[in-house]
Amino acid sequence: MLNNKAQALVEFVLILPILIILIFAIIDFGRIFVTQNELQTLLSRVSVLDKEQMNYSDIHNTVNEFNKEQIDVALNYKDNGYLEVTLTKKVKIFTPGLNIVLNNPYDVKVNEVIKYE
Repeated sequence: MLNNKAQALVEFVLILPILIILIFAIIDFGRIFVTQNELQTLLSRVSVLDKEQMNYSDIHNTVNEFNKEQIDVALNYKDNGYLEVTLTKKVKIFTPGLNIVLNNPYDVKVNEVIKYE
């Protein structure tokens, strides 16, 4: 019986680092998806702004009004009265190894094209 308990302990010790890395990776991917969802919600706020007063400072103030961390705003005026708004936020990756695969900090970007008159 003593041999079986020792064997189970050794197997657990070998599997534990893999489980911890897997849990941290799940948490990091969850943080990325939550950040993407927050940025998409902020973009919907931007799309209801008054179309005549839509400039960089108004959009930047609306996006960063309640956020602790800075969100980058990029505007690209297209032909035919369209405006492409891109929001970017950096997410720090904590998982060892995953921070090499995904650049650390990972840039979460969302964009939307809005009719601009």
